[in-house]
Amino acid sequence: MQHVLNNLPNKFILGIHAPFEKRLQAYKVLHKVTTPGIAVTLHRPAHILSDMLQAQGLPTNKLYFIDTMSKQIQSPFELSNASYVGAPFDLGRLDQAIEHVVKAHGVGAKFLILDSLSDLLHYYDEATVLSFLDYFLDKMRRLHTNPILIYDKGKLTRGIIKRLQLYCNHLFEV
Repeated sequence: MQHVLNNLPNKFILGIHAPFEKRLQAYKVLHKVTTPGIAVTLHRPAHILSDMLQAQGLPTNKLYFIDTMSKQIQSPFELSNASYVGAPFDLGRLDQAIEHVVKAHGVGAKFLILDSLSDLLHYYDEATVLSFLDYFLDKMRRLHTNPILIYDKGKLTRGIIKRLQLYCNHLFEV
């Protein structure tokens, strides 16, 4: 992983296999990516993820969160560096939030962590996740944003894994 991160091209798509218990390790990419970034969290509130990252010594000062869980669980905590979407199963609002936040970060290199692609399978079938993946990666290309896709390979379908192999410059495990 370190070799890949040390030699990232200007434009990239990373796929990181991280089972749930190792998901925070995937965020070690924050040590190597120096541009501003966005983390879309589909499985835990942003304030909890931010606290966990800081406890691991990972930099969060250049990270903006799109939180899809806090409203769903009615969390009273809000971060100033976060936007809140109603639920992870509302792909339309998630798409709008991503586009708004990416554009608000201005022109220049940036990255977006989608945590986690496999969580979408709790709400959607394979065909919908594949369509979303195609649309999402095309949008990231048009918005000049480097996507970092975190997923649990054990929870993905063979079709989604093949699509990741097709799109990603690098796939690795933590």
